[in-house]
Amino acid sequence: MIIDTSAMVSILRGENDAGVLLDVVSGARQRNVSAASILELTIVLSDPTDSLIDDFLDDAKIVVLDVDTDHLRWARHAHRIYGRGSGSPAKLNFGDCLVYGAAKATASPLLYKGNDFSHTDVRPAVRVR
Repeated sequence: MIIDTSAMVSILRGENDAGVLLDVVSGARQRNVSAASILELTIVLSDPTDSLIDDFLDDAKIVVLDVDTDHLRWARHAHRIYGRGSGSPAKLNFGDCLVYGAAKATASPLLYKGNDFSHTDVRPAVRVR
C-alpha cells in the first residue's frame, strides 16, 4: 500500500478519521510512502525537528520509496490526464501526481483522504472522506 500525505496528516493531527486510517496502515502487508510525500508532510506539519514524522515512520514500519523513473513516468501521466489544467475533476497537484506515480508503478492500492484520487484510476486502499 502507498500512503498519501493526506492520510498521514490526518493520523498525525489526530483528526476524526485518524483511528480508521491508522487501522488500515497497521493491517497492511506493505506500508510504503513516496519520498516526495515526506517532504510535503514536513511542510504541512511544520515539524522543525522531523522527529514526529520520523517516529511515525519507524513505529508504523513505513518504507520510504525513492522517486525512480517508473514513478516519474506515471506521475507525468497523472499530470497530463488528472492534473490541474487537464480538465479532470481530480485536479491533482505536484505531490498528488508523484503519489499517483508511486501507486501505479508498484501496482499498490493508495490510502488517501478526500476526493481528488477518487476521480482517477488508482486503486483505493479504503474509502475515507
